[in-house]
Amino acid sequence: MAYNISETSGNSTGGASTGYDKWTFNVAFSDATVRGDFNEDVNQDGISDGEASSYQFSALSTNKYGTLSFNTRTGQFTFTINQAAVIASGSSQTVEFTVTGFRGLNSDADRVVINIAICVLRGTRIDTAQGRVPVEDLQVGDRVRTLDSGLQPIRWLGSRRLTRRDLDRAPDLRPIRLAAGALGPRCPDEALVVSPQHRVLVTGWKAELHFGQPEVLVPAKSLVNDLDITIAHDLDDVEYFHVLFDHHEIMVTNGAPTESFFPGDYVMDAFDQPVRDELAALFPALFTDPAGFGPAARSSVKVAEAAVLRPEVH
Repeated sequence: MAYNISETSGNSTGGASTGYDKWTFNVAFSDATVRGDFNEDVNQDGISDGEASSYQFSALSTNKYGTLSFNTRTGQFTFTINQAAVIASGSSQTVEFTVTGFRGLNSDADRVVINIAICVLRGTRIDTAQGRVPVEDLQVGDRVRTLDSGLQPIRWLGSRRLTRRDLDRAPDLRPIRLAAGALGPRCPDEALVVSPQHRVLVTGWKAELHFGQPEVLVPAKSLVNDLDITIAHDLDDVEYFHVLFDHHEIMVTNGAPTESFFPGDYVMDAFDQPVRDELAALFPALFTDPAGFGPAARSSVKVAEAAVLRPEVH
């Protein structure tokens, strides 16, 4: 059996499905750090068989979204997320590096993938064929009204909860509240709360003037004006939901057009293996072609670019 090291902290996914050579950490914006531990794994069962003689860590694939510290003797590492940089980017991000273990003339290099992953809040009501339904009550197969494609069946649903502790530790990750009418008359028609990076559809002459499009998708955080679009400081516990269709769609949430989950922004191994298996069965192209899901429903505006649209908000 070839020489092998494995990530043995229990915080990652990988193992036999990736040949014990690739380890994926799925984290939320609220997770300030990611910690792992590499060890020799002679039996390739994910259980430590002791330390290698030494470990070597490569540079990060990008230094924009965090810093890596490590111990070349124990194989332990800590990735500290630059949450402000991830938020400012306006989309999910992926950071990678490699860890190589050595013993004598033997060595084994493993790849580490850290996916930093966004969504609508529990209680948000989605327009469906049966009327408005709270997002937490939706089921796969339910038909949702979309702006471009009419009624579309939900293919997959996911969720992530952030506790008061998470939000206190990372206040920049607090959700954004759009008051009724913040985007125009009855848009939304009741308060809408979304994650900071969740993109809402903004229309108007300024969108066309500055971006050449009559409609653009804009991260909610970039529209905060401290009047009718604010940071929801009063919420101590939130749960965000992903709603996935066959294609990226604009759905109606509390009367406002916002985006559905867009896996084009994500690396599919951000999910646990059962979810990966389900998504692979539904959308096999996602795992062979990064653009396999198709294009975004609208052009997207980054946080730094969206300031010109803020005065257009009512």
